[in-house]
Amino acid sequence: MKNIYTTIAFVVMLALIPALAFLSPPAPSSPMPDKFTVSVYFTKDKKCRSYSLKDYTIGAVLAQMPADFGEEALKAQAVLARTYIYKRYLAEQQQPTPALHGALISDNEQIYQAFLTEDRARELYGDGYSAARKKVEKAVSSSNEILTFEDEPIIAAYHAASSGNTESSKSAWGRSIPYLISVKSPDDAELKGNETTTTMTEEELSKAILSNFGITLTSPEDLEFKRNKRGYVTKVTIAGKEADNQEFIAALNISSPCFEMKEEDGAIVFKSRGFGHMVGMSQYGANMMAMKGSTYSEILAHYFPKTKLKALK
Repeated sequence: MKNIYTTIAFVVMLALIPALAFLSPPAPSSPMPDKFTVSVYFTKDKKCRSYSLKDYTIGAVLAQMPADFGEEALKAQAVLARTYIYKRYLAEQQQPTPALHGALISDNEQIYQAFLTEDRARELYGDGYSAARKKVEKAVSSSNEILTFEDEPIIAAYHAASSGNTESSKSAWGRSIPYLISVKSPDDAELKGNETTTTMTEEELSKAILSNFGITLTSPEDLEFKRNKRGYVTKVTIAGKEADNQEFIAALNISSPCFEMKEEDGAIVFKSRGFGHMVGMSQYGANMMAMKGSTYSEILAHYFPKTKLKALK
């Protein structure tokens, strides 16, 4: 089961779009309710299903973080999952999305936060489902809060593991957000497997560039990268044309924007550190903090400076 847990978390963290969806937050609307029903639109069935906020949060955490992580890390993830759906609630109150048919999110994980129905969770967790749900349910019930900045739900960004430092929203998305700044996450650098390699031929690289960006790459030397002091690629230029750094790593299946490109034995090699966009909370870092005695509030305060927990009734 441990391998399944890890696979779930890492695959979800490599989906970069959900955090980007909130870079233009809605104007404040009505006061936030303490409870509401979460409706999810299932694209295959073309139907909406409703869940209590508690059950939705449990399903979201089961989809996002290994259930064998520490309880305080699971609580931190629960707060972020709940914060995300609160922000979705405010967005839909302000301007409903026609494609959602009245729901707050859909099951399209390329756009919205991941969520597992009970049947899907049972399928993925197998014999370990009952224990996993019990542990996650306890974490969800004992952290009934959302994370706010200036009394508004934050952009609940998180990723599997950083390179040893998380990244700022400015580096990743070109927009400064006060609570999404680079912070140290030193245990991430010690994670076995933190450094990964993606190898391809020049032909494969050229095909991927053409397919995803519509640009003909005549040579690997046509690729230029601008990095910050932590080695995080903030700008990608392909044959003189700028490309989004997040789209670039997704197109080439690179683990994170903290990478270097080299030519070795006739192949193109990308060596990267960390997993995901590396903004916000590192899940592995959160778990290590939990293992060392930090509470979920301390974990969230570390990864999201200047934010406040808001208790729900």
